[in-house]
Amino acid sequence: MDNQTYYHYADGSANVYVLTSDSLEYIPVRPEESSTGFYSGGVPKKVALTPRQFRHVRAMFESAKTKHDIHLPDRIKTSGVITTFSGTEKNSIILKPGSEQLVEIEKQLKKLLE
Repeated sequence: MDNQTYYHYADGSANVYVLTSDSLEYIPVRPEESSTGFYSGGVPKKVALTPRQFRHVRAMFESAKTKHDIHLPDRIKTSGVITTFSGTEKNSIILKPGSEQLVEIEKQLKKLLE
Protein backbone atom coordinates (compact mmCIF):
# COMPACT_ATOMS: atom_id res chain seq x y z
CA MET A 1 0.00 0.00 0.00
CA ASP A 2 1.38 3.35 -0.98
CA ASN A 3 0.65 6.91 0.01
CA GLN A 4 -2.13 7.00 -2.60
CA THR A 5 -4.16 4.52 -0.52
CA TYR A 6 -6.80 5.97 1.75
CA TYR A 7 -9.94 4.74 3.49
CA HIS A 8 -13.52 5.76 4.16
CA TYR A 9 -15.32 4.26 7.11
CA ALA A 10 -19.08 4.76 7.37
CA ASP A 11 -20.47 4.03 10.82
CA GLY A 12 -23.89 2.62 11.66
CA SER A 13 -25.48 6.06 11.34
CA ALA A 14 -23.73 6.77 7.99
CA ASN A 15 -21.29 9.30 9.44
CA VAL A 16 -18.08 9.09 7.40
CA TYR A 17 -14.48 9.04 8.57
CA VAL A 18 -11.79 9.65 5.93
CA LEU A 19 -8.40 8.22 6.84
CA THR A 20 -5.32 9.33 4.93
CA SER A 21 -1.67 8.83 5.79
CA ASP A 22 -1.59 12.12 7.69
CA SER A 23 -5.16 12.98 8.72
CA LEU A 24 -8.53 11.79 9.92
CA GLU A 25 -11.60 13.71 8.84
CA TYR A 26 -15.07 13.26 10.30
CA ILE A 27 -18.00 14.06 8.01
CA PRO A 28 -21.21 13.80 10.02
CA VAL A 29 -24.70 13.14 8.71
CA ARG A 30 -26.83 16.28 8.60
CA PRO A 31 -30.51 16.12 9.56
CA GLU A 32 -31.64 16.57 5.96
CA GLU A 33 -29.54 13.51 4.98
CA SER A 34 -30.78 11.26 7.79
CA SER A 35 -33.54 8.68 7.41
CA THR A 36 -35.54 10.40 10.17
CA GLY A 37 -34.88 13.93 9.01
CA PHE A 38 -33.76 14.80 12.55
CA TYR A 39 -30.53 12.93 13.29
CA SER A 40 -27.34 14.95 13.26
CA GLY A 41 -23.92 13.35 13.55
CA GLY A 42 -22.56 16.51 15.12
CA VAL A 43 -19.80 18.82 14.01
CA PRO A 44 -17.33 18.06 11.19
CA LYS A 45 -13.75 17.76 12.33
CA LYS A 46 -10.32 17.08 10.85
CA VAL A 47 -7.23 16.16 12.85
CA ALA A 48 -3.62 15.47 11.92
CA LEU A 49 -2.33 11.94 12.46
CA THR A 50 1.12 10.69 13.22
CA PRO A 51 2.45 7.86 11.04
CA ARG A 52 2.01 5.52 14.02
CA GLN A 53 -1.66 6.49 14.47
CA PHE A 54 -2.30 5.96 10.77
CA ARG A 55 -0.63 2.54 10.80
CA HIS A 56 -2.70 1.50 13.82
CA VAL A 57 -6.05 2.37 12.22
CA ARG A 58 -4.99 0.96 8.85
CA ALA A 59 -4.06 -2.31 10.56
CA MET A 60 -7.51 -2.49 12.19
CA PHE A 61 -9.19 -1.92 8.81
CA GLU A 62 -7.01 -4.46 7.05
CA SER A 63 -7.55 -7.03 9.80
CA ALA A 64 -11.33 -6.60 9.64
CA LYS A 65 -11.19 -7.08 5.87
CA THR A 66 -9.70 -10.57 6.37
CA LYS A 67 -12.36 -11.74 8.87
CA HIS A 68 -15.01 -12.98 6.45
CA ASP A 69 -17.26 -14.26 9.26
CA ILE A 70 -18.04 -10.65 10.27
CA HIS A 71 -18.86 -9.48 6.72
CA LEU A 72 -22.36 -8.93 5.38
CA PRO A 73 -23.46 -9.03 1.73
CA ASP A 74 -25.75 -5.99 2.11
CA ARG A 75 -25.76 -2.88 4.30
CA ILE A 76 -28.17 -2.81 7.24
CA LYS A 77 -28.68 -0.24 9.97
CA THR A 78 -25.86 -0.11 12.52
CA SER A 79 -23.45 -1.97 10.21
CA GLY A 80 -20.15 -0.36 9.26
CA VAL A 81 -18.53 -0.06 5.84
CA ILE A 82 -14.80 0.09 5.14
CA THR A 83 -13.99 1.36 1.66
CA THR A 84 -10.40 1.23 0.45
CA PHE A 85 -9.28 3.54 -2.36
CA SER A 86 -5.98 2.65 -3.99
CA GLY A 87 -5.16 4.41 -7.24
CA THR A 88 -8.17 3.79 -9.46
CA GLU A 89 -9.28 0.74 -7.46
CA LYS A 90 -12.03 0.84 -4.85
CA ASN A 91 -13.39 -1.99 -2.72
CA SER A 92 -15.77 -2.12 0.21
CA ILE A 93 -16.70 -4.57 2.93
CA ILE A 94 -19.65 -4.36 5.29
CA LEU A 95 -19.09 -5.24 8.95
CA LYS A 96 -21.75 -6.90 11.08
CA PRO A 97 -23.32 -4.65 13.72
CA GLY A 98 -21.84 -5.23 17.16
CA SER A 99 -18.87 -7.24 15.91
CA GLU A 100 -15.74 -6.84 18.00
CA GLN A 101 -13.86 -5.28 15.09
CA LEU A 102 -16.59 -2.74 14.33
CA VAL A 103 -16.81 -1.69 17.98
CA GLU A 104 -13.03 -1.30 18.26
CA ILE A 105 -12.71 0.63 14.99
CA GLU A 106 -15.39 3.11 16.03
CA LYS A 107 -13.89 3.48 19.49
CA GLN A 108 -10.44 4.23 18.09
CA LEU A 109 -11.71 6.67 15.45
CA LYS A 110 -13.66 8.64 18.05
CA LYS A 111 -10.64 8.67 20.36
CA LEU A 112 -8.42 10.11 17.63
CA LEU A 113 -10.91 12.93 17.04
CA GLU A 114 -10.95 14.00 20.72
